Amino acid sequence: MGRRIRRRWVKPPPNNFYFIDERPSLDDFILLTVAEFEAMRLKHYIKLDQKESAEKMGISQPTFSRILENAHYKNILALIEGKQIKIYSEELNYKKPFIGYGCIDCKYEWFDENAVKKNNIKCIRCKSNNVYYLEKHL
Repeated sequence: MGRRIRRRWVKPPPNNFYFIDERPSLDDFILLTVAEFEAMRLKHYIKLDQKESAEKMGISQPTFSRILENAHYKNILALIEGKQIKIYSEELNYKKPFIGYGCIDCKYEWFDENAVKKNNIKCIRCKSNNVYYLEKHL
């Protein structure tokens, strides 16, 4: 029995889930997971090394390497055999941006969907003026 599949952290999937040729048959396609797509995006499009890419996805480097190898194989298979590529989603957690403010004095951070980089913001906990704009990905 294999190990439990660990959730992979990826950005939201692309809008174009199908790379389709002129043929109407849907029997002739290769399934590429969003995690495999993300692995290729991080490694080849963003040009991160495997260690950095694995950290971004929240997985180990050997797991990242296996995902990337599967993605390469599937893409080559589709190109050589002239098959369509269908990207599908498995169990994933999409990264969501955290936008808000943080207080230098009391170290409190709070979410504010309307946050902007501006002055004159007071901490909602300690009322300090030492507040900074905060944006991070969870």
